[in-house]
Amino acid sequence: MDWADAASRLLKAEIAREGVTLAQLATRMNALGLQETEASLKNKLYRGTFAMTFFMQAMRALGRSTVDVASVIPDGVGKGAELDRPSQA
Repeated sequence: MDWADAASRLLKAEIAREGVTLAQLATRMNALGLQETEASLKNKLYRGTFAMTFFMQAMRALGRSTVDVASVIPDGVGKGAELDRPSQA
């Protein structure tokens, strides 16, 4: 599983749900005192390696208080207590 790709897909999905362009999101983030441009947002979404702080700022700018992480993680990836079990390599 590519975690960077999953993070990027999650943020892209939230942007799509809000129905805003990257330029509009940049404007909203700038109103929060952040220095973002449409180009900087494109780069971060392409790489998918943005910080959690950036993700939280974007969610705030989108008006989101919750996200469904499971929507971008494949069913076969373990979670929670399942990860405490020894791996069978």
